[in-house]
Amino acid sequence: MDKRIIENLRVKNAIVEGFFELLKSYNVDDISITMISQQSKVSRMAYYRNFNCKNDIILYFLESVFYEIKESLPEECGFWSKEYGYVFLTIMKKYRAQFLLLDNTGYLGMVQTMFNEANIELGGEIPYNSIKRYNLYFASGATLNGIMEWFRNECKESLDEFYQAMVDFMGANINNPGISAMIID
Repeated sequence: MDKRIIENLRVKNAIVEGFFELLKSYNVDDISITMISQQSKVSRMAYYRNFNCKNDIILYFLESVFYEIKESLPEECGFWSKEYGYVFLTIMKKYRAQFLLLDNTGYLGMVQTMFNEANIELGGEIPYNSIKRYNLYFASGATLNGIMEWFRNECKESLDEFYQAMVDFMGANINNPGISAMIID
């Protein structure tokens, strides 16, 4: 990989880490670009080369997490197969602290939007004129809500237990081929 690309990724990731570190102690509105630059050990110019606003940092973080999930999936992995579920939940858990910070600061809506987009991309788009398109959103909302509660409870249940609870819920409460096809055990 080109050295400039590697350096740009290093800078972006440093900014993300610095921003989340500041988010532990400050309200988002109280975090300045100067604070982010100092915490990240990058120049303000480097910040503005990569991000226009703080929401862009959050969006980049979310895109990075979902890219990591997508790249970690085996090639022949069915959507919401056990393999998919384990990769997804393992990587989400890796970023538990950041997701809890986003929840505590009112940015869970951005996470939900990213979940919706990921479900459409990975689960397949359902025609807009089909009532079944809502199933992806129902599944996405239930999944995020369950994961966030699991995170708030310090992931007391094992990944196996949590995954099985999610599969049991989806199978018991959503009876149609669109969702059933997404939850393959």
